[in-house]
Amino acid sequence: MIPRNTRILSISLPPKIYEDINQMAKNEKKTKSAMIREMVKIYRRWRFERDWSKIRAMGEDIKKKFNIRNEDELLEYIHGD
Repeated sequence: MIPRNTRILSISLPPKIYEDINQMAKNEKKTKSAMIREMVKIYRRWRFERDWSKIRAMGEDIKKKFNIRNEDELLEYIHGD
């Protein structure tokens, strides 16, 4: 017998979301599982981009606070050269 390389997840959804997923899967000619996998992939990408946006914004704030104009000045500040 070939072992499964997937796991089964049973979830409860409001009827509207369930119908939306069904309709999306039908329109895309994919299974509901494939739609959920794609949604998780998109969510992960969105979260990654959101987190990096926050980090970049914090970097901009620090850059202004310490009047750092370029990478050389940043390295000088960090390493004390």
